[in-house]
Amino acid sequence: MAPLKVVFVLVAALAVTVSGAGVATRACSDGRPRPTEVRVEGCTVPPCDLVRGSDAVMDMDFTAPFAAAILRTEVIATALGVTAPFELPPDRAAACNWLQNTQCPVSANEDITYRLSMPVLLVYPRISLTLEINLVDENRQSLACFVLDARVVSSRVA
Repeated sequence: MAPLKVVFVLVAALAVTVSGAGVATRACSDGRPRPTEVRVEGCTVPPCDLVRGSDAVMDMDFTAPFAAAILRTEVIATALGVTAPFELPPDRAAACNWLQNTQCPVSANEDITYRLSMPVLLVYPRISLTLEINLVDENRQSLACFVLDARVVSSRVA
């Protein structure tokens, strides 16, 4: 019976470790700073499923390369050979509202966790796409940026 308990504890520890692990992302162009880690709810390996009719939730850990008074999220989507801005609702684009462990203004070299909750509308087509998530200051200077492979789906695949 004791070996079974050991196996159970190891499996449980592994599940906790995996659920907290970051997802693979790519660097943005122009040398914009990358976050230290990105976590996407329900995704450990891209492409990450964005379920229609729900919010895609992503946490980004980064160290601010400079001080900033205001933070704004810019999203660029590329699908079927077309690249276009993805307009977030104003309250969600205002990134200062979504900082987890601090508030604006942020200081240079401050370790920050930012949560993006992005609506995935029912009208969106089921397609594969690339998302560029860029966190900028009031002068549009990038504090952290990453590229994520994703796909819009009707429901999460188990």
